Amino acid sequence: MRRTIRLVLLAVTMLALTPGTFVRETPPPPDFVSPVEIGKLRIDRLRTGPLTLESAWVLSSRNDRFGGYSALLAQKGDQFLAASDAGRLMYLPRPDRSARAPELDRFLDNGRIDKRRIDIESLTADPQTGLVWAGLEQFNAIYRFSPELVKQQQVQPKAMKEWSDNTGAEAFVRLADGQFLVLAEESLGDGLHEGLLFARDPMLGGQPLRFRFRGAEGFNTAEATLLPDGRMLVILRKLVLGWPLRFAVRLMTADPAGIEKGEVLESETLADIVEPLPTDNYEGAAVTVEPDGDWAVWLISDDNFAHFQRTLLLKLIWPQP
Repeated sequence: MRRTIRLVLLAVTMLALTPGTFVRETPPPPDFVSPVEIGKLRIDRLRTGPLTLESAWVLSSRNDRFGGYSALLAQKGDQFLAASDAGRLMYLPRPDRSARAPELDRFLDNGRIDKRRIDIESLTADPQTGLVWAGLEQFNAIYRFSPELVKQQQVQPKAMKEWSDNTGAEAFVRLADGQFLVLAEESLGDGLHEGLLFARDPMLGGQPLRFRFRGAEGFNTAEATLLPDGRMLVILRKLVLGWPLRFAVRLMTADPAGIEKGEVLESETLADIVEPLPTDNYEGAAVTVEPDGDWAVWLISDDNFAHFQRTLLLKLIWPQP
């Protein structure tokens, strides 16, 4: 799926070039100082499934460390951590509660954009210790970081060795009981995806339990995050060809307690993120508990570093009894 998206984006970019004589110019120096601007979109309070769209923002910046966000993690202090598939970080204060500007950084002191080195697709954390784990494509690896995001260890699980480098470990969740769940992006057909369940921190070794996850036919997994009740929320996404390019996004829920070796973990449709809601390539998700007890589902989109896509942040309210 990711390779298809990149090929389509490349073709569209080539078609958009104006025929004529090309003049070679010296590329400008990298920009690591431009701020991130946040604009609030004027929206209707649309409903999809049990979710109501409360707010939406568009983020933009000329900074070379901005864009491509494929993972979102809620942190203490009303802040999110967003990670890109080019090894970039964004510390994003909740825009519904703060006017502070986001701060940009990078993983592993990586000074250049190079997806082959650090293609982060997922983030998960232990709320007690503050440890953070990242799932990476290309090498199908898992990294563990200190609360200060200093790298501690990495592993390339043998069970993920045969997964595609472009459609491999896309969703990665630390469950409430300390187990770790990984879902592959690539579809096996009939909405099925390979899944692994590690009984403990993957850095400690051990053979994971293999299972399959059933999402929706034609969709690929893009993200998963833990819900407050122990279930998980999974983003499914598919590219809709045409101009402009569009993405259909479906949110599913599944209960990891139902995982059995070699069996299929079924899921239920929660909501579809399609027009007239603000649409784009949503790949990051986080869930917060609001003061009134309702849940807020936060989605961030990956602009693929393309000028005709946007970095959107949505806040959808999920009422709780």
